[in-house]
Amino acid sequence: MKLTCKVCGHESGNLVPHIENDHPEIPLKSYMDDHGGIEAVIHSSLLAKTKEAKVVKFKKAGVGKVKVAGAEVEKCSCPDELAQHIPETSDAYQFQDFTKDVIYDLNGDVSRPVLLVGHTGCGKTSCFQELAGRLGAPTIRANLNHQTTISDFVGMWGVKGGETYWIDGVLPWAMRNGVWLILDELDFADPAILSVLNSILEPGQPLVLKEKGNEVIKPHKDFRICATANAVGQYAEYRGLYQGTNIMNEAFLDRWRVYIVDYLPEDLERKVLEKSIPLMSAGVAEAMVKVASAVRKAFNEETVQCTFSTRRLLDWGELTIRHRNLKVDAPFKAAESVIFSKISREDALAIRSFMQRILMDRG
Repeated sequence: MKLTCKVCGHESGNLVPHIENDHPEIPLKSYMDDHGGIEAVIHSSLLAKTKEAKVVKFKKAGVGKVKVAGAEVEKCSCPDELAQHIPETSDAYQFQDFTKDVIYDLNGDVSRPVLLVGHTGCGKTSCFQELAGRLGAPTIRANLNHQTTISDFVGMWGVKGGETYWIDGVLPWAMRNGVWLILDELDFADPAILSVLNSILEPGQPLVLKEKGNEVIKPHKDFRICATANAVGQYAEYRGLYQGTNIMNEAFLDRWRVYIVDYLPEDLERKVLEKSIPLMSAGVAEAMVKVASAVRKAFNEETVQCTFSTRRLLDWGELTIRHRNLKVDAPFKAAESVIFSKISREDALAIRSFMQRILMDRG
């Protein structure tokens, strides 16, 4: 009277709770479509005992627990009007070891602000979005470049029909509605924005809108604040690579839980490439990842001045498939617009030599 899960081998007469809790990345309907319908998740002997033999009841979004990156967490109760802000997830995404700590920081008895620091394109923002999507948490993302003003962040007064009215910025809107606020490129933020953040980074602290007659906004219980940066703490030495970044003082950083994010190990990055690009063969994916690793190693050894992001790797892979009619020349053709055109001539020559050695020698 037991069925075997096609993903991990777990056995049970009713696999519905197992799939929903242990494999949240796989929609229950998709599992049934792939493996034989309702009888693939509920044993026939159990189906015979219920009047709802042909109906599987799905959990309401935002109800119950879900297991993410090895941590079991309550899903969020998202009101219908905010459901459009729940990020979409990708089954190609691979969580790293630090993710479990991030989950507990954000969803403990007292939530803490979390800052992920690392090179461009290593999955910092995606980590927060993938977590929020799996937990059913509405999310808003704010890019803190030098064009982002304090009015964009906090709010401003507007005029319509001769009447003034207040427009919330992203911070008060997220605090009022219990939304996750992802602050991208925190180290590019205007000092005035950092000053506002200082006042709310302590758990439970309210925001005082001086511009609106000192209105006090207490954070909603589901409000979370997350951020990413390229050149902070241990990565401050790379400030020259990310020109325009600001120095973060220790008092400010003390208010965050800070995690260093590196690029994925080769085996996981290869899985990302294969799952993201269905026509990508395992051999080509493995070779491309090795090229990326070689560039990163050369960057750390200061023999090239550029690194190789997972974002760039995916872009390179997609364009390689587009040019697959060129066969062995496809990766080199794709690299012209994805890699070589964005870096110095010296770095391009070095990377081309890595590609020739690794791609031509595979097999």
